[in-house]
Order: sequence, then C-alpha cells, then structure tokens
Amino acid sequence: MRKNLEIWVFGDHRNHPRDRLALRVLSQARVLCKDKGRVTAILLGHGVETIGKDYIAHGAQRVLVVDHPRLALYRADLFTTVITDLIQEHRPEIFLVGASEFGKELGARIAKRLGVGLSAECVSLDWDEEKESLIASSPAFGGNFLARIAWNEKKPYMATLSSGTLPERPYDDAASGEIVRVEKNLEGASSRLDVISSVRESNETGRLEEARIVVAGGRGVKNSEGFNHVRELAALLGGEVGATRPAVDAHWTSHEQLIGQTGKSIKPGLLITCGTSGAIQYTAAIGGAGTVVAVNRDPRAPIFRIADYGIVGDCLSFLPAFIMEVKGHLFREITDLYRNQIRVGKDQKISFGQRIKKLRDDHKMSVVDLAEKTGQPPEFIEQVESDSLTPPVSFLLQLSQALQIDPSNFLTEQEKMKIDGKRQEGFVKRTQNYSYRTLTPGAADKHLRAFMVTIEPREVHKMVEYKHPGEEFIFVYKGELELTLGSKVFHLNQGETIHFDSETRHKLRNISDEKCELIVTLYTP
Repeated sequence: MRKNLEIWVFGDHRNHPRDRLALRVLSQARVLCKDKGRVTAILLGHGVETIGKDYIAHGAQRVLVVDHPRLALYRADLFTTVITDLIQEHRPEIFLVGASEFGKELGARIAKRLGVGLSAECVSLDWDEEKESLIASSPAFGGNFLARIAWNEKKPYMATLSSGTLPERPYDDAASGEIVRVEKNLEGASSRLDVISSVRESNETGRLEEARIVVAGGRGVKNSEGFNHVRELAALLGGEVGATRPAVDAHWTSHEQLIGQTGKSIKPGLLITCGTSGAIQYTAAIGGAGTVVAVNRDPRAPIFRIADYGIVGDCLSFLPAFIMEVKGHLFREITDLYRNQIRVGKDQKISFGQRIKKLRDDHKMSVVDLAEKTGQPPEFIEQVESDSLTPPVSFLLQLSQALQIDPSNFLTEQEKMKIDGKRQEGFVKRTQNYSYRTLTPGAADKHLRAFMVTIEPREVHKMVEYKHPGEEFIFVYKGELELTLGSKVFHLNQGETIHFDSETRHKLRNISDEKCELIVTLYTP
C-alpha cells in the first residue's frame, strides 16, 4: 500500500505566470502521491497570496505562505534559512525544486544545510513501494543515458526537476485547498546579499513550447556567429529559437532556449534543426513536432531517422544561402502586396500594412525600432500598418535596407525611377523649412554637397530630431549653436566645428539672440 506522502514544492514565482516550471513540478508531485498524501507549495514573497490560489488550481492541496517585505526580492541565503526552518519544523518526506538557475542554487544550499542528498535535474520520479523510498531518473554521461538514483534513509528526499518532459496539470478553478500564512520574524535575519536594484529583463523571445515554428541549433553550427544564422532564420520565419545542450553550454544562447529532457519539450508545426546530431534526450523532446527539416553534414546522423526532410551539408554554408532565399521570397511577397494595394486597394486576404506589421512582430521590433531602421517617424509606421497611408515606393527601398536585401531584382524600372526622384525630393524637403544657400549648385543628387544654413534667433532648424545616411560636418560661421546628437548635447561657438555620423538622430538650435550661420557639408553614400 502506498504511503501517505507529504511532498513539498518550492513556488518559484519570479516570472509567474509566464514561467510554468513550478506548475509542472506541482503536477509531478501530484502524480507521485496519487490519491494519498498531500502536496504543499512553499511560497515566499510579499503580496503573493493570489499566486497561492493559482497554485491550488494547478494541483497544490496546501500553500504555506511566508509574506514579508524582506522576501520581495529573491535572496538565496535568506530563502535558504526560512525554508530550512520550515522543513525542520514540519518534516516532509520529499522536497522538490524546479531546476531554474535560482532553483538549482537554492536546492543545493538547503540540502547542504540539512545534510541530505540532492538529485539534480531529474526528468522523472517514482516511488518504490517495497522499499518505501524515492527513485529518480536523471540524464548521465552527456545525456546519452538515464541514471536511476536512490537516496539513503535521511529525509527529506530532495530533487531539482527539469521541465523538459513534465506535463502541466490542467487549470481547475473548482480545486480546493488551504492557504496557511506562516509568520516569520525576519527583521533581525541576516543576509550577506545586499540587493541594490532589480530590473526585470525584457522578454525578447516568446514561449518556445507554444511556437508554431522553431529553428534550433546545435554543436554543428560551430560558433556564436553560426548560431546568429539560426536567430536570423527564426526571425525571418516568425519563429522561435531553440538549442541543444552543447550550444547552451558554449553560451551561444540562454538556457531558456534549451530543448531536451533537461530543457523544454516542443510541438511546432515546423522544426528546422541545424547541426544537431539527434541524441535521445533531444529527440524525445521534439516528438510532438509536425514537419521536421534536419541539416547535418553527417549523412549517418540519428536526426535523419526522424526528419521528414534531410539536408546533408555544412550549416555555415547552407544557412546563409537559405536565409538569402527566404529574404528574397519575403521581399517579393511584400512588393507584390504593395503593387496590388496600389492597383486594387485594400481588398486582399492580407493587406500591405498587415504584412508590414507581421514582419515587425516576427523580428520582435517595436514601432520605434522599425521607424529608426527605415528613417521614418513612428507615426508614419503606424499609419502604414493600419493601412490609412499607402507609403511612397521609396519606402520599399528603406525596408530592403533594413532587411539587408538587394531590392534591384524585385523593383520595376518605373519604381526605381520613382525612388531616384524621391531622393532628390527628400533633399529639397529637408532644407525648405529654413534659410539656406547652396554652395554646390547642381549637386542635389550627388554624394557630396555643401551649403550655408541660417537659423533665426532662438529657433530650431527642425522641430524634431532627424537622421539620414552618411556623414555631416558643421562649421559655425557666426553665432552660437546647440547640437543634440543622440543623447548628448554639444554647444558650439563661432569658429568651432564638429563632425559626426548623420545616421545618429540630431537636431540643431540657435541659442543666441542673433542669426546663426553654419557651413554644412554632407556626404551621403
């Protein structure tokens, strides 16, 4: 008969609810104790009771909450002290921790403090009815084998669990459980960690487990530069980046992108796996993938046994060529949508603006990011994406430059002529709102131009910061000038000069009561 087990789970809620690791460990704990025993979540923090209710809906039968302002930020030493005291007081049989970076540190500290064994990065747990002890399975010998690990009689049995193959218990709004507030006097508790500040890292990636398209890289991409090709292809396809253990251990990407029994299980509609040999811990985690495309230089690599399409070749040769093909297809699609919108309006399955927005989302760019890459104001991008503005054809050129695509193969001769016209028109527009005198007549469409600019007293040369390709040289012929260059501000007096990259956003202002006269030389590629 199965013993009534008291199983505790550490509630790592730092990225809740985006990070599901703690919820998966709760699910594994419920499987372990079945209908007997009790699963308790240990929740430390400040103002976290609503998270406790979420834990109950995902399988916890009891939540011990230690709520204190000093626990608002994670401190490994302070958390170790609090949890160790709770374990010594309540004596659970098993204590489980998710194998996040913090969880692995915390688990090791608590095990050392209690003098018990800790099995690291387990992928499954079983209860031995005969011996009444816990048995864990954990990858060994580079992940090529699964080791079965047992504990001695000293309790609690401790383990850190990886989320790679652990299912999550469905959310049950009707689940019952108790939330117990535990009072701890932490005013005098010592911590050797002094948290100066804490900033949440922005999520540049989506949820790998839910991605429709995944591009994964392994040892075969050879180096960080090779792994950048994996990132670029994923961005072009609107997918997420995945990695095998060698790529993560080489620090080409973060542990968040790890696919495998010690990482994440994925089920995309399309998986492009590059330079991955096909070790069992990796293939077990991609079993739910739809179409699998494998790229490997070794024709005997095990990954080809499960691939729908196989490409025998070197990743560093194949990926750049494939990326150029994808870029070409992408830009051809965009130019076709643009022409159709000019010809028939917005009556299309997907409009030009919608495709630009998808392109921006796929590349995980904000409106401001795309505006900066194309040299347009954010309001312009918003109008294009909402289809309230059909941009000039020159926007296609700016877009191709942002994507590093040669547009010459996709633009008609008429469109190329329009772009050349827009270049000259842009030069005139840039200079028509203030007084200037050209010093290089007939050079409006040349690479090197010079002119005299006069800014009225206490006025700006343009209302907003702007940028343009090339370099700029300014000589203050008369008066005083304030130049805002990016985040820096420069004050120039008569006779002073400055040279800068005009791709940096800049703004000119006359800060004197007299006219400011400048000799400006522009070089544009």
